[in-house]
Amino acid sequence: MKFVKLKLFFTTAFILTSLLAFTQEDEKLQFDTSVLSTQPLVKLNKDGGLVKEVNMIANMRFASNNNFVNGQFINSQFRANDLRMEVIGRVTRRLKIRFRDVYSRSAGDGETADLLRRSIDLALVEYDASPKVTVSAGKMFADYGGYEIFYNPITMIVYNDLFAFGDIFLSAVKTTYKFSGKQRLSFQIANSSSRNFDQAYGTTPGAVASKAPFGLTLNWNGTFLDNHFNTKFSFSNFNLIKGEYQNFCILGAQYKKNNYGLSYDIKYSSEAVDRTGVVSTYLGNNFSNRLRDVRYVEHWLRGDYHFTPNLSTTIIGMKSASYWFGNPDKSASKNNLLRNVYTLSATLELHLSKLHNAKLFFGYVGRLERYTTYAKNNFGLKDLGTGQVLVGFMSQLVVF
Repeated sequence: MKFVKLKLFFTTAFILTSLLAFTQEDEKLQFDTSVLSTQPLVKLNKDGGLVKEVNMIANMRFASNNNFVNGQFINSQFRANDLRMEVIGRVTRRLKIRFRDVYSRSAGDGETADLLRRSIDLALVEYDASPKVTVSAGKMFADYGGYEIFYNPITMIVYNDLFAFGDIFLSAVKTTYKFSGKQRLSFQIANSSSRNFDQAYGTTPGAVASKAPFGLTLNWNGTFLDNHFNTKFSFSNFNLIKGEYQNFCILGAQYKKNNYGLSYDIKYSSEAVDRTGVVSTYLGNNFSNRLRDVRYVEHWLRGDYHFTPNLSTTIIGMKSASYWFGNPDKSASKNNLLRNVYTLSATLELHLSKLHNAKLFFGYVGRLERYTTYAKNNFGLKDLGTGQVLVGFMSQLVVF
């Protein structure tokens, strides 16, 4: 009953906000607007076209991947770790479009909840209904908040579990209200999953499909201290299957000044059915057979520093803790905590051409999976350490 009341409250708030009028955010999630000031590879005459302000951007990261497991060298190979083609443009003064497709990932499921291929990250329109309110519709980011999801994925060699394995891109409707130049509040109604019910939860015992499987997100962005300190806080409630929900909270903060920046997220996800799927997977369940009463707690810390205008470094530290509170075991040795994962990512970047936003990079990723004694004794899980050394290039090339 309390979730029904919560949904009613959020839906009413959405309608009231929509009636106020409809702000384009000053920032583009996972998109550096400064890239549009770089020189395109192909110059086109866009006069006379329906969309006069349009750009295609090739987001790419290509590298030599050198892989290690428990300190032992496994293999080395060249890989296009990330390639995403993006189109962003303005149809009219108020109407904008954005589309992004991933070429370094399989299209995935034959049938999805919104009938779009899973390789499509973004396919949306944005409408500035007033100087204070913007409405967006289509496939977009689930508005989780925080800074881990904020950065362009070509610069993110590794993600914490909730974003690495979670459902991030969903078909949705979103309204953003700009209280001032420094405060924004957004509300979003989204599909609870990009997959259809059978694919996501179909073999979960007792699972019954919801007639309205939606997620609700509320996100507040704040700016303080002369734009040096910023916050991204969010709360989400997703209807997974009939009568069962995920509550997801993220608190993100960032401080930037001169040639350095520091960002921190803390995330908490309580999932009546394992929506993220990590615990269910490493305990041996099929993808569509999810465990119940699973929780994740994560910390994410990123530091950026520019030694010179052409030389910079990014260091990211993460921790992800996985809990299974739905474990039917009644023994005294039971431990709800099953696993801690510690990840360190470090890159050194040499900016070759700011004209085309191209840079070489040297990167390292180390990941330690540490299981509790209970998890080892009862589920046969073993500690694991992996490492990866990468040498390559990344760029946001403006094609036209």
